[in-house]
Amino acid sequence: MMTRTPRFLALAAVAVLAAGAPAVSLAAAPRVIDVKIGSYYIKPDKISVTVNRPVTLVIKNQAWLIPHDLVVKAPSAGVNFKVNLHGGQNGSVTFTPTRTGSYKMYCDKKPWFGKSHEARGMHGVLKVVP
Repeated sequence: MMTRTPRFLALAAVAVLAAGAPAVSLAAAPRVIDVKIGSYYIKPDKISVTVNRPVTLVIKNQAWLIPHDLVVKAPSAGVNFKVNLHGGQNGSVTFTPTRTGSYKMYCDKKPWFGKSHEARGMHGVLKVVP
């Protein structure tokens, strides 16, 4: 007569091994969008992303001498960042938007004299769609 003990022990061993294995993440990898900033532009100046999907903006300051930044202030939508970049520097930011809508993105730098970078053309729209 066959005993069920070996089968039970095998199943128990598999369960113990599975419990110790690292968890597999089912989260979506962030969508990566390249953004170029310079004197005085943001390209692309219209970016469309999907609500509840992670996004990484890879930002390159193409101006070699002038510092710029990329700012979006929409904390109620899960988007709230400021990335400062010296001339020629690269940076990135990852976020997950939580609410649809259109949000201003801009450079908030302003020299001691003259117009702000935003007033000179460094602005655009981050649109979060369903």
